[in-house]
Amino acid sequence: MGASGRRWWPTVGAVATGILVAVPYNYAGFYPLTWVAFVPLLLAVHGRSRAAHYGLGLLAGLSMYLVATPWMVEFLQRLKDYSLAPAAAGAVVFWLLTAQLPAFLMLVWRWSQRFTGRLNLWLFPVLVMLFYGWFPVLFPLQLGESQSAFLPAIQGVDLLGVYGLDLMIGISNAVIAGGLLNARGRLRDGGRDARAASAVSVLLLGVWLGYGWWSLDHWDRQADSWPTLSVGMVQSNEIPSASVPAPEPGYSRAWPPEMDLSQQLADAGADVIVWPETRYKGYFELDHVAGAFQRNMARLDVPLIFHDAEQEGSGQDFREYNASAFIDSGNLARVYRKHRLVAFGETLPLSREFPQLTDWTQQYLGDFFANLTPGTERVTFPVDGVQLVPAICYESAFPGHVARSVTVASESPLLVVMSNNGWFGNSRQPWQHAGATVLRAVENRVGLVHVINNGPSTAVSPSGRILASTPFGERIGLIAEVPYPAGTTWAPPLFSHWPEWFAITVGLLALVVLVLLRLKSPSH
Repeated sequence: MGASGRRWWPTVGAVATGILVAVPYNYAGFYPLTWVAFVPLLLAVHGRSRAAHYGLGLLAGLSMYLVATPWMVEFLQRLKDYSLAPAAAGAVVFWLLTAQLPAFLMLVWRWSQRFTGRLNLWLFPVLVMLFYGWFPVLFPLQLGESQSAFLPAIQGVDLLGVYGLDLMIGISNAVIAGGLLNARGRLRDGGRDARAASAVSVLLLGVWLGYGWWSLDHWDRQADSWPTLSVGMVQSNEIPSASVPAPEPGYSRAWPPEMDLSQQLADAGADVIVWPETRYKGYFELDHVAGAFQRNMARLDVPLIFHDAEQEGSGQDFREYNASAFIDSGNLARVYRKHRLVAFGETLPLSREFPQLTDWTQQYLGDFFANLTPGTERVTFPVDGVQLVPAICYESAFPGHVARSVTVASESPLLVVMSNNGWFGNSRQPWQHAGATVLRAVENRVGLVHVINNGPSTAVSPSGRILASTPFGERIGLIAEVPYPAGTTWAPPLFSHWPEWFAITVGLLALVVLVLLRLKSPSH
């Protein structure tokens, strides 16, 4: 390679890493790419300065998020009624901020090289797990959530969560990069300790996948032996907007399009019907809507779970919630209020701690920021002995939150996620969200129904298999037979009991090792 080629190689390697990481999020069948995606970046930064590590990490991050999240422009246009120019500017800010994740990952890794020596490459997987699990970003995308189609690889998340899967992905990349560097004679400290670390890493990968093959067969057989609940999924395919639109022609607040599909699903034998998170319904605000919903569902004799905005109080005590309502036997039985709100979309960060922030934003920015109130209570919706565990859209991106909600169910849990991904237009985002949610089923070993406004809505088995799926971009109803553990046959897996145990334990151990190595380093 000539001097010009060598000069451009680091840039090409960083961009390649970003693209390789992004593609499996968009198309789950390309999952093998993630297991080698960081190799070009690791080769590109080898022997370079801290500034080069940060800069190439930033370039990899920008490449990744440009390919994985081009929908950010349309999202801002729909959410805030922006024209193209300010929406594009906002998207650029988002991409720059989110790209700090791999940039700081590489910077911290380079900093540690001063005293980790020949074992530095084996610290990389730990940093991958910690940064992709904990670095603050608006829309979290953990590496393992691109692996929903690689069923043997995702089975171990019932023990270690997606954090363990992220660690394995990091190990795979480190082993391959280390082998290539050593083969090219560029790994100066490739001594006995490094070879031992490589052998242990390969063994860990083998154990992880071996457990995955066994566990997949085990949980497939378990799910086949469980009874099923007939869940009617309503996919309304409505286009969301920043303002509240009038009802569609031929429909009304009291009889929205979802009610037509619900009647069809009830006639087809659904045990429960679930609507997605979607447009304002007026159930909590308009008495005639509440009365109509309850009368209609009493007539259909089927419980209904749906989403709406809930208001409470007035004046200084006014609160608004993103809520999920459960109508059973013609009555409002329970309400779940969303805990995890989207920063800058549903809430202004730190506004509760510093109320003056809300006053300032309202004064200068008007309604730029919504400021909903987060819920605090975890509830379940009982249907025929099954405890339906609700989660609203963005909440499914938080493994610990979902696990804590599942363990509230005393027996027979089944996860129900309601999403409105119409905000992202005709993009790959709905598939990204549906794929990521698959891991919540495997982590907790429960059946899952994910109803997405514009599709694809999915039903998932405890092993992560897709049991049913709707087409994208269609108004449709579908009944899925979703398995659930009868009575007391379900025992929460390790991850459900202690969701963050592995990430915290490994993180603390890595910190202790770094401190000890730092104290032993000659420069100290």
